[in-house]
Amino acid sequence: MSGVRYLFFIVLLLWSATVPAQESVSRQTFLALQKIEALVEEEQFDEALEQLEALAAKTAGNSYDNALVHQYLAHTSVQLDNPARARTALETALAVENLPDDLLLNLYIFYGTILLGDEEYELGREVLAKWYALETGPTPTQIFSFAYATYMSGDVPGSRPLLERAIGDSSAPKQSWYQLYYRVLFDMRDYELAEDVLKGMIGREPGDENNWRMLASHYLQLEESRDGLAAMMIAYNNELIESEADLKQLASLWGYIDAPEKGARLLDQWIKDERIESNADMLKQLGNLWLMSRERANAIVVLTQAAELASDGQTYELLGGVFFEEEEWDRAYAAYMEAIESGGLEDPLRVSLLAGISAFNGGNNEDAKEALGAAAASDSEELREQAESVLRQLD
Repeated sequence: MSGVRYLFFIVLLLWSATVPAQESVSRQTFLALQKIEALVEEEQFDEALEQLEALAAKTAGNSYDNALVHQYLAHTSVQLDNPARARTALETALAVENLPDDLLLNLYIFYGTILLGDEEYELGREVLAKWYALETGPTPTQIFSFAYATYMSGDVPGSRPLLERAIGDSSAPKQSWYQLYYRVLFDMRDYELAEDVLKGMIGREPGDENNWRMLASHYLQLEESRDGLAAMMIAYNNELIESEADLKQLASLWGYIDAPEKGARLLDQWIKDERIESNADMLKQLGNLWLMSRERANAIVVLTQAAELASDGQTYELLGGVFFEEEEWDRAYAAYMEAIESGGLEDPLRVSLLAGISAFNGGNNEDAKEALGAAAASDSEELREQAESVLRQLD
């Protein structure tokens, strides 16, 4: 059973009815249900289920009793981790006409919760809407479940008043309720209130790294990189975030706010401290930060390491571009040829052109002719003309 379904079923069991008063059900069914409930309390679920199946057959002519028995059958099926059987039992009960409101309420909330566990949100919302229309005193937890089904079914505006009621009626709303409320507000573009909700979550649980991560994500989605970085750095300085993904994002954010050197130095230190793995992607990110910082010597060292570890030639192509700009023609040619040999390039013939130009500028005419000849076979007229132009100079 998934974690989400398990949680729903725990709540569901809290909602399950006890044996009703004898005056609302036939005496024979009442006594039978008492015995079955005793079996459930002793965790003899298989025996209870068997007796409920038999009782369901016996009460087929009494609509109220039969619906009630199927409710208990559903309850026991949940205990046996058989939500499909529970669902069938509840559907049978709800097919009975003219049931009293108290039984309908139990059946609707029970069935709706199972539907949420099965991730059938649209049908779950429809069932819980029927429950909500009858219920005069819903608990905050029940209202939240209805709000969740409403949101997940795609009715974002419809979920907002339900969430606000659940939170307002609860003496201790769960953080997960605020998380969904934030998502609703953000989706409805009520960004100011959404930010206030996040800050309230942080105020209640400042040590929860997910709250800080959500606040940073909030700012980043609004393209407010500086505020996003500030939120992440507060969490980092308080030792709340330390995963590779978070550290990598922190380094990138320094680049976004035009402070790539800070990001490069942090990332370089984290790699040296083995807080993040020194792999090709991470070294390439570090190399790019050094390039943005105009620290070309550092960039070349790191990108060379990244290229040697990479499974394709894209980093060699990047390295070739650095050498090309520095007019280090021999090194540019060597890097471009390594890129072509490694493969995985988006436009290998363009790299051949750059290799040929590098060789030509470095006085290496034979290698230049070979590389330019490959580029001249391109389907791109522009690329072909550039290659042919340099070849004519060689001739």
